[in-house]
Amino acid sequence: MDWKEIEKLRPLLEKDEQVILADIRATYRKLDEKFHLHGAEVPITFGYEENVLGSYTPKNGSSMEHFHFSLLFVGYSVANPLKRSDRLDLYLHEYAHYMQYNMKIPKEYTFKPGIHGSAWIWCCSLVGAVPTPYYKVGESLMKKDYEKKLRNPINDRYVSLKDTRRREKEYQDKKNSTIMFQAGETIRHPAFGEGTVEQIEQLTGSVRLHVRFGEEIKRIDQQWLLKAMRKMEQTKG
Repeated sequence: MDWKEIEKLRPLLEKDEQVILADIRATYRKLDEKFHLHGAEVPITFGYEENVLGSYTPKNGSSMEHFHFSLLFVGYSVANPLKRSDRLDLYLHEYAHYMQYNMKIPKEYTFKPGIHGSAWIWCCSLVGAVPTPYYKVGESLMKKDYEKKLRNPINDRYVSLKDTRRREKEYQDKKNSTIMFQAGETIRHPAFGEGTVEQIEQLTGSVRLHVRFGEEIKRIDQQWLLKAMRKMEQTKG
């Protein structure tokens, strides 16, 4: 999906946010009651990532604990929105990650390390999430063999590869969350023309700019804006 399509969808997806937020919190409240946790109280943020459906970030140093979901997948206004069953599975998938860090894991389920290791698979079995790292269409409706997943031997090469990808993602998130503009700075948007940065939101893995174009204020992802501005410069050249 290119930036023009995203910009057209943005107003609709921003309206979807409140409905989606209420749905996630209602789902997590039920799980909280069952497991005596507080997942429904954890902040939830939304973005427009094309390669990440959702994530859970535990509190770690300067990182704030939060859930994050891409509106390009969970939004109702996109061309091919997730089915209800797949959307629910995504919420459960991330809640299982939350459980990893916020409840005692029995020793017998700590033998396989990693973000999607045995502890996470055990948490998936408790909430009914599909115990696979990556989303596949319709998989949420298939039979979930948790025992088979837990019995799979550890593949050291796979764990190492996953850890490398995790570190690369953490580096990229840190890079993308570095603020590159200042309030009051003038920017040029390929569709809206010249605008003034009025507010800056630093999020985990991204920065959101509130830019005034005449009488209207648009919320724009900084990383996307930088790429768009580079393209405009190349076109000029």
